[in-house]
Amino acid sequence: MLQQMLARSRALFIREYNNKLFNWLVVFSLTMVVIGRFIVKLLLLEAAAWVMFIFLETYTRLFWSSESLYYNPVWHAIVSSWEAIVYSPVLDLDRWAIPIVVMLSFLAVYWRCIGARGRIGRSVLPLYNGSFRSSSGRPRTD
Repeated sequence: MLQQMLARSRALFIREYNNKLFNWLVVFSLTMVVIGRFIVKLLLLEAAAWVMFIFLETYTRLFWSSESLYYNPVWHAIVSSWEAIVYSPVLDLDRWAIPIVVMLSFLAVYWRCIGARGRIGRSVLPLYNGSFRSSSGRPRTD
């Protein structure tokens, strides 16, 4: 009886885990669409995110449920690579994901708003350009 209860709870845990991972992958793909379109403006990133979103949504519609996706060997490869990335012994993203995302957000805003001014040739602050001459070409005497 204890074995049956353990098997049921294990199956429930795996189903809930897969559902949460699937939903987060859908949210991630839509977030990458927005980032690829409006922040980074990289067509390849946006197209890959759209392909990922369309695959996740159409696969579940074509095969009637997301549970059929969970028995696919490709899904097992996705889950194992996700767990290897997130729970890596080098950088545990379970702990450091939020600070990394905040820092990357600040860098993206800086790059898009303030960093673009430097590429044009203008600076945020007025700079001394070495010329105190008036428009007539004569040096100032006052």
